[in-house]
Amino acid sequence: MVSYFRAVARAWVVDRPLGNRDIQKIVLRQIYFTGSQAFRLVALAAVVLGILVIAQSSAQLQRLGGTEEIGSIVAGLLFRESAPFITLMVVVSRSVSAMASELATMKANGEIDSLRASGVSVLSYLVIPRVVGGALSTVFLAMHFAWVSIMVGFFSARIFVDLSWSSYFEYLLVSLSAMDVTLFFAKSLVLSAAAFFIATYCGLRTTGAAFEVPQATTKAVVWSLMFCLVAQALVSLAYFLHAVEASGFGGLL
Repeated sequence: MVSYFRAVARAWVVDRPLGNRDIQKIVLRQIYFTGSQAFRLVALAAVVLGILVIAQSSAQLQRLGGTEEIGSIVAGLLFRESAPFITLMVVVSRSVSAMASELATMKANGEIDSLRASGVSVLSYLVIPRVVGGALSTVFLAMHFAWVSIMVGFFSARIFVDLSWSSYFEYLLVSLSAMDVTLFFAKSLVLSAAAFFIATYCGLRTTGAAFEVPQATTKAVVWSLMFCLVAQALVSLAYFLHAVEASGFGGLL
């Protein structure tokens, strides 16, 4: 996979694929498939999670007299952690599998060899546009998830603790830090790009046999899920350790 990554990086620099109008169409098509068609599914997940998180936490916080901590819960759990993670799970299960299957099928049908025989760079024409379009659409989906979950969280908080609009967003803005925003975009962009990169790798590394198409799809989903889960856990752990050190309680660990 290291040699494949080097080849893709070289194609990105040498071929400059995004300057071609046909490549731009592929990027836009990938954004439409990954982003636009998954809007309702991501919104549904955001509604369900927003209601559950705020309904459970607000009741406990009201009992303990810490209603202002709702902002920390929304900023940390819904925005920084859940929005990128849930969106990645939706994208991996839906778009990563489809991408790996598509490329493996193209190779089985001889389309990849035809492109190479025509002098077309497979990496520039097939891989880079799909990775770029998939990563950008995942960022938009994560923003969509965050917006919906925050709004649903407000209505849930309004019902359970009678929290006003101004108070809710005041608590949220106070709790939301630059690090939260940075991690949100880093997780959404970098991890999704890695997931789509794995999908293209699994799709193109087949020998061209038809029976390898479902195998490539399964490998792409499993490897992408494992990578995203491990990376998400490591980033969250690093953030937690940094927060503990910054608060002065690092010596207790």
